[in-house]
Amino acid sequence: MMLRPISHMLLYSFAFGGTAFYSYVASPMAFKVLTRDQFSVLQNKVFPWFFTMQSISPIALALTLPAPLAAPAYYALGGATMSGIINLYGLLPWNRSIKVKRHILQDRLDKGQITKEQFEKFDAPLKKEFGKAHGLSLLVNMGYTVAMLTYGCFLTTGMLRYIPK
Repeated sequence: MMLRPISHMLLYSFAFGGTAFYSYVASPMAFKVLTRDQFSVLQNKVFPWFFTMQSISPIALALTLPAPLAAPAYYALGGATMSGIINLYGLLPWNRSIKVKRHILQDRLDKGQITKEQFEKFDAPLKKEFGKAHGLSLLVNMGYTVAMLTYGCFLTTGMLRYIPK
């Protein structure tokens, strides 16, 4: 009977801790240490898994909940799930499409098909669009983190009811 609360707490720890650590420690550190191309390759491999985990883990948490909680706890899990889905199916493909366009443009410059001035003219709006897409992704990721933190507060409050006084 203890398997459900244990699995729930381990899953919550993994989902919240993993997101917080990767988003606010590992990823910024990798950005500082790796070249832009290496960092891009890393993020392209990590993000589909990362956002899938963000989409699925709140659902798994709702299904393994060891005790009933107030409705806002479920809203927090729903918000976290939506954040993962928005990043996975909306913002990740948008960011990737912009990167592809920028790589094609860079290849055209490298092959001498366009001048440096033409490259800068065509790349400027792509840079701006990437900044917007990336900024929205960061905001949505922050939303996931806040939603999971909120859920953790509700979970802790719910657990306090079972601690003898």
